[in-house]
Amino acid sequence: MKRRSKIYIAIFALLLLLTAGYLFIVEYDNFHPITEGEAYRSAQLDGDELAYYIRVYNIKSIINLRGDDLTAAWYREEKRVSAEHHVKLYDLSLSAWREPDEREIRTLIMLFNRIPRPVLIHCRGGSDRSGLAAAIWKVVVDKEPKSEAEKQLSVFFGHFPIGKTAALDRFFQKWDPEVN
Repeated sequence: MKRRSKIYIAIFALLLLLTAGYLFIVEYDNFHPITEGEAYRSAQLDGDELAYYIRVYNIKSIINLRGDDLTAAWYREEKRVSAEHHVKLYDLSLSAWREPDEREIRTLIMLFNRIPRPVLIHCRGGSDRSGLAAAIWKVVVDKEPKSEAEKQLSVFFGHFPIGKTAALDRFFQKWDPEVN
């Protein structure tokens, strides 16, 4: 009986820790620097949050990894706030559940090299797609080794390499930066 109680306590503690981490990420918009003064990552921000980060971090460009969706209120609000603050908005639809194709990665890297900085890169939660984009940024722009850059795909940012989102980890492991 004591062993079973210890197992239940351990499971409860793990769930509590995961819940606390999730709430922290949600409360703080999962906003983090990728390269201070150059690139930042976040979850989907509402209009007030987006305006705040644009002002405080002098954001010049946004890469929206969710793709354009004029039927969605979040997208219309992001377009409006971006326009009001003279921020360039770039839409690139990446999936959190499948490996990106070569065209998507080439487009992402082209954006990294051509758009005004500082840039804000976001997806819905700021964990999976934003993590992959941040890891690619670290390799392509900051010239970090992949072994260091892969830290952008971690539980610290809310990314868990299990289930469907593990496709992004598989992609990054086999991705050859020299090809793109």
